[in-house]
Amino acid sequence: MSTSLTTAQELLAILPLLNRMMALELRQETGDDTTMSQFRVLAYLAEEPLTMSDIARRRKVSFQSAGELVQGFVERGWVVRMPNPADRRQSMLHLTETGKEKYERAQSQMLQRLAGFMDQLDEDEKTTVQQALLSLHRVLVQEVVNENDKSE
Repeated sequence: MSTSLTTAQELLAILPLLNRMMALELRQETGDDTTMSQFRVLAYLAEEPLTMSDIARRRKVSFQSAGELVQGFVERGWVVRMPNPADRRQSMLHLTETGKEKYERAQSQMLQRLAGFMDQLDEDEKTTVQQALLSLHRVLVQEVVNENDKSE
C-alpha cells in the first residue's frame, strides 16, 4: 500500500534522474553549458516578454542573479533588451529568433526523450502516470497560488 511519504520518496528519487537526463538533452541541443534554470527562463520568455524584475521574482532569485543569467543570453544573441513602453527605467527582455529556435529545438528534444520512456509503458501504466501527473500539477499550482497570495 502506497503512503504519501513513500510516494514522496519515490518522487524525490526520480526527479534528479529526470533532471539529469533533461539537462543532458539541453546541453546536446544548445551546444554549451545551459542549465535547466536557464532553460526555464527561456521558457518564460517564449511565453511573453518580461522585465528583469519579473524573471527574478519567478525564479525567486536576486535581481543581480537574474541579471547575470540574462546577460549570458544577451551575449549569445538569444535575448535582446528593448525599452519598456510602460516604464522607461526598465527594459523588456525578448527572445531573438535564434533564442526562440534554440528553446524550441531543446524543448522538442526533451519531449522526444521523455516520449521514448513513456513508450516503454503499457497503456494502463501511461494512463496512471498521466492521471497522477495531472493531479500533482493541480496541487502544486494551487500551492504556488497560495504562496503568491501570502507574499502580496
